[in-house]
Amino acid sequence: MRLLYFGDGDWATKSLLRLIQEGHKVIGVVTRINPSDPSLLQTAQKAGFPVFQPVNVNAPEFVEKVAALEPELNLSFSYDQILRQPILESAPLGFINFHAGKLPDYRGRNVVNWALINGEEEIGLTSHYINEGIDTGDIILQRTLPILWTDDYGNLLERLVSAFPELVAYTVRLIANDAVQPQPQAQLQGSYFSKRENGDEWLDWSDSSRNLYNKIRAIAHPGPGARTLLKGQVVTIWRAAYDPSWPTYIATPGQIVGSNPGDGVMVKTGDSTLLLKTVQLGHNDPYTPRWPIGTRLGVNLIDYIHSLEARLIALEKSLINMTNA
Repeated sequence: MRLLYFGDGDWATKSLLRLIQEGHKVIGVVTRINPSDPSLLQTAQKAGFPVFQPVNVNAPEFVEKVAALEPELNLSFSYDQILRQPILESAPLGFINFHAGKLPDYRGRNVVNWALINGEEEIGLTSHYINEGIDTGDIILQRTLPILWTDDYGNLLERLVSAFPELVAYTVRLIANDAVQPQPQAQLQGSYFSKRENGDEWLDWSDSSRNLYNKIRAIAHPGPGARTLLKGQVVTIWRAAYDPSWPTYIATPGQIVGSNPGDGVMVKTGDSTLLLKTVQLGHNDPYTPRWPIGTRLGVNLIDYIHSLEARLIALEKSLINMTNA
């Protein structure tokens, strides 16, 4: 089958290689303008495929290029532009997308991170036809992978990358054999998630231990890591542990309340405690924290407001004195 491949990332690369092994003719690869990693671009160039990086995938001149390639089926995998008509109609067998979410839930961006943040026990792998909505087209295939309590972003991503090529190959096989039984999505149900931005990684120690644990593991490597402050310095928290059986009680959120030699420190949260196992201070190497009991993480907002107020009063007095001089 003549395939035009739109994509980005390691899972797109491994799925492309699987399609080549299946004997399909890849007539071109369309990558993001700024790929998240170079693997797909390098693989396409090494294989001698035509490579395209359109600024506007829906521009008439690019749609004409696609039509000239005469694809039978178009595939999308983590491509970052919204596809409109007529490019959606540029292949007779359609335009399909592969999505790491259990549609109709987890439409949108960064859904692997969001699934961990929400404490999900499984994550979906879905192939679906693309329409002009966002992840709203008819479902072709859907599989699930379990999310373990100890999973973080890195190892869950590895399992997804390993699992997707089989789903991709099977989906293309179904379409080639005219064996698809598409399942319409319930358009009034489901959930949508937006892209995570800089600043989303900061921790609020008054939140619950479960929420904090889920957030820390959700943005561990290769994510940016969860952030807090220690005496005004940025600390990245890469690994933590939490057991729901740990006692709940009221104390000062963000304060170190215990230590496990060689394993980290216990920090008080809004309801229980959390064991911080691997942290990084600034650009130094990651390490196991051994902060003294009573050390406080984060920001005391009341104290910070009073400090800003005092600085503002001092600044006003200085300006008055300069004016009267």
